[in-house]
Amino acid sequence: MKILILGRGKTGTTAILFKVAAGLPNCKAFSGGDIGKHLGDYENAVYKQTYSERKGRTLDAYRDHASEIDYDRKIWMARDPRDAAVSRMLFRWHKGNWGQRKLYREHLELVQKKERHPKSIPFHVLFGYIGQDGRPMPTDELVEMERVRHQHMSDFAESLTSDWFIFKYEDMIEKNYDGLNEFLGFEIKDDAEIPTTTKKSKVVRKKAYGDWRHWYTEEDVDLFKPAYLPYMKTMGYDCDDWALNANPVIEPEFSSMYMKGLVRKHTLYTIRSVKNFLLAPFVKSH
Repeated sequence: MKILILGRGKTGTTAILFKVAAGLPNCKAFSGGDIGKHLGDYENAVYKQTYSERKGRTLDAYRDHASEIDYDRKIWMARDPRDAAVSRMLFRWHKGNWGQRKLYREHLELVQKKERHPKSIPFHVLFGYIGQDGRPMPTDELVEMERVRHQHMSDFAESLTSDWFIFKYEDMIEKNYDGLNEFLGFEIKDDAEIPTTTKKSKVVRKKAYGDWRHWYTEEDVDLFKPAYLPYMKTMGYDCDDWALNANPVIEPEFSSMYMKGLVRKHTLYTIRSVKNFLLAPFVKSH
């Protein structure tokens, strides 16, 4: 069996990859890379891919790919875009802060201030640090980027045929797998975790949803609501529920400490990779 899992980053695609793969015998699990990079002749294989306009992995390209390759099952992974935005913001520094340490410190200090006084800083100020050109994104650019990308995802999801299954991150957290199991024709293994030997093992954060209610302010609701509503409607989220937590709490363990941990792990991963590269000729000679 050959299965494709597709979604945007920080929607639970990596977690569900290994849960689905664990439900099949002799199954290979492949994550990321260029479209179709890991395709091969395997008894069972699950391929997880993430949509990224910036990296050229467009939804049109995935639509063409999925129509050309004979996948037995195809899954679109959805997540409430408000929660996904928080996760993406905190994940910003997963590739380290080399060359951008000043920007990283600015971002970290703002997150720490938000932890101490959750209502003091609008979320969009923090979210702007996902920009890749060495500066925080202006708010108007950030909101427009989110609007366009979520409109693309909404259009894509509406075009999916019956050979696709839409699975929500929230259902994974609640362990609501009946529909997915029926679609796949076998039971996935919920207790399967991301292998600690892979670089992806560092992505796990809170395993919850609704966290955005602690991060957003009324200003954020006004900004992002028009951008997210089309996708939320298509995915079946409650478009009328934008209630914020009256007494927001942002836990350092899942925020600033998480950010620091990502940078530290990337540094250790890089050092280990360089060390292995330098030692490789000596290992081969023996």
